[in-house]
Amino acid sequence: MTEAGPTKIAPAELDWVADAPRSISFGDIYFSGDGPAESRHVFLDGNDLARRLASARRFVIGELGFGTGLNFLATWALQQSVAPRTPLEYLSIEKHPLRTDDLRRAHKAWPGFADLSAALRAEYPPPAPGVHRLRLEARDGQNGDCAAANLTLIFGDALASLRAAEGAVDAWFLDGFAPARNPDMWRPEIFDEIARLSAHGATAATFTVAGEVRRALRAAGFSVGKRVGFGRKREMLTAQLQDGPPRSTTISAAPDPWFHRAPLSLPPGANVAIIGAGIAGASLADALAGVGLAPTLIDPLDVAGGASGNPAALIMPRLDLGDTPAARFFRQAYFHALRTISRLGGDGGPLFNRCGALLLATDDAERTRQDKIAAAGLLPSGWIERRPEGLFFPQAGVIDPAAYCRRLAQRAELLRATAIAFEDAVDGVSVVFHGGARRRFDAAILANGRDASRFFEARTLPLKGVLGQIDWFSDAPAPPQAIAFGPYAAPAPGGGLVVGATFEPLAAGAAPHVSRRATEENIRAAARAVAVRLEAEQSTPRAAARCQTPDRLPVVGALPDWDFYGAAYDDLRVGKRRDYPPAQAAPRRYILAGLGSRGLVTGPYCAAFVAAELSGAPSPVERDVAHALHPARFFIRDLRGARVKPSRGNSG
Repeated sequence: MTEAGPTKIAPAELDWVADAPRSISFGDIYFSGDGPAESRHVFLDGNDLARRLASARRFVIGELGFGTGLNFLATWALQQSVAPRTPLEYLSIEKHPLRTDDLRRAHKAWPGFADLSAALRAEYPPPAPGVHRLRLEARDGQNGDCAAANLTLIFGDALASLRAAEGAVDAWFLDGFAPARNPDMWRPEIFDEIARLSAHGATAATFTVAGEVRRALRAAGFSVGKRVGFGRKREMLTAQLQDGPPRSTTISAAPDPWFHRAPLSLPPGANVAIIGAGIAGASLADALAGVGLAPTLIDPLDVAGGASGNPAALIMPRLDLGDTPAARFFRQAYFHALRTISRLGGDGGPLFNRCGALLLATDDAERTRQDKIAAAGLLPSGWIERRPEGLFFPQAGVIDPAAYCRRLAQRAELLRATAIAFEDAVDGVSVVFHGGARRRFDAAILANGRDASRFFEARTLPLKGVLGQIDWFSDAPAPPQAIAFGPYAAPAPGGGLVVGATFEPLAAGAAPHVSRRATEENIRAAARAVAVRLEAEQSTPRAAARCQTPDRLPVVGALPDWDFYGAAYDDLRVGKRRDYPPAQAAPRRYILAGLGSRGLVTGPYCAAFVAAELSGAPSPVERDVAHALHPARFFIRDLRGARVKPSRGNSG
């Protein structure tokens, strides 16, 4: 691992002709004349989208070259006219994204898309590499109807992005700049990955009829045809993936079969049980509703009854040096959390105070680390400031956790009950409640922190409880921004100062409890950051149990079939190399746990991943990030770590 940061994203450099953008780097235009009409002819009609959207229960579109977002806007408009109830999933890759101001200028050319384009710009991510999952909603200015779409937007090199992606695409828009001007976008390896990511019978359309494009499509397993092009372009290409594996042998495959994933692809309206109504469960409720599923939160208390009910918490990034899966996970989770808060109407109100957060450089070692972070460009320009006293994050702030969870959970049914087990059911799973009652669901997710270990399917997971206490001094003056230095001191949403949190082990089964000792520890910590005299008697303390894992990453995804894992992968103990079978999961059982102290930042991103697994949407996390979060990773590490030498039998 190096300490270099992620590959930086260079925004598109443009010149303009009558408000139409042209790429300076590639010497080519983004659209010409009637752009929406060309998009409809080449990409929408070329993939027969009007008919297919109207009859599909779900539909996934993949695109190379997001550009101005024209194809996305045209598709979103079509979906609203022919199939407003069909969940639309749109996956697009862009190496050089336009700046938001450039998007705004380009979008002026299409007033018919004004509501949709405004919604896109409002959620448009900063130029940071990786996968950005956007939930978009726009109000129709005439009748007030709400149009919704999910956009998975990847900023990065096309081939690398495709190789890291997971999904099942029904129709492809191949809309990079012309092959002569941007040959990297049209390499044979690109089409191999397109085939890997395609659903059965997937189609593709493109404006170009270049010979290398036709040959690459055929080599990847597509049949190719020509049809009349748009305007002065005489011809265009359409293609369809044929039955059977592609002829190419270079398609990337997951190197670790024990991390194999098989999305469930539940239909819209399917009922999903979520055990636990803290930040993990509430985030899942929001994410599942966003892909058209029907979530039910099951908790004996209420929404945010545990650690998620603290009076204040920080929304700020964790920045790790090096371009590791964990580093990318935490960066993308921060962007996703801020988008989620904005979508929920959190900015500028009592829910979220975007006051900024200062990470203090508490000693020389931390100061050196922060110098490296600032130099590595881990966040885009304007998202991090190097100050004499530390690193400042302008977009960070303080949130009301309970109010946040309630907004996330507002589209879910809440069932006040205690779930104790799962049982198989016909095409589903039954949740067994204390007292013996049962209820069938199409899938179920454990989101109840350390209590997940009480369920048979999670019995091997190393989920540990950590006791944390915060202290709220309601009458104490607070700094204008949050200050983090291990613990933190921050302005509370309800006024006053919040300090915390302590960090100490919590025995299995032990209930969290407040203590005078912990309050005094928080007071001593606060003295390092704020010049305020605090008295223990003035505090309102609150203690809660966090759930964490040994590697400080959450466990996210399908729960493994542990009996299968034990039998199929036991040879890893002796380092045997062979063709291992792909993993098998416990049927329709999932988990999101181990969020630790950063659940308010990472929970929504993890929930989006689980929602994609359940619905068949494109994954919002890269493949190696998914592996780093996989619930079986500790089991596999333990097997590999054993490295028992194979017995040679009795030599006597």
